[in-house]
Amino acid sequence: MEPRSFGNTDIQVTPVGLGTWAIGGWMWGGTDEGQSIDTIHRAIDRGIGLIDTAPVYGFGRSEEIVGKALAGYAAVCCPARCVKIRSLPVTT
Repeated sequence: MEPRSFGNTDIQVTPVGLGTWAIGGWMWGGTDEGQSIDTIHRAIDRGIGLIDTAPVYGFGRSEEIVGKALAGYAAVCCPARCVKIRSLPVTT
């Protein structure tokens, strides 16, 4: 899968990414960590270099699982290709 520029930046991402909201498990009755890690590994092995996670996905559980999954893939999935979306504080 050919990477593309992310917006007007020099960051290269794949046009297809893996969303990890459900991996957080909060609204889905839990999650199987081993199966989630296997899913992330399969996505990377098939050329996906964009992983979407955020602190609100399972109150950080998704980020923990993504971190564990990426531990063995540092050379394959570099920080510029693994995007973490940060939540902004709400002001009224």
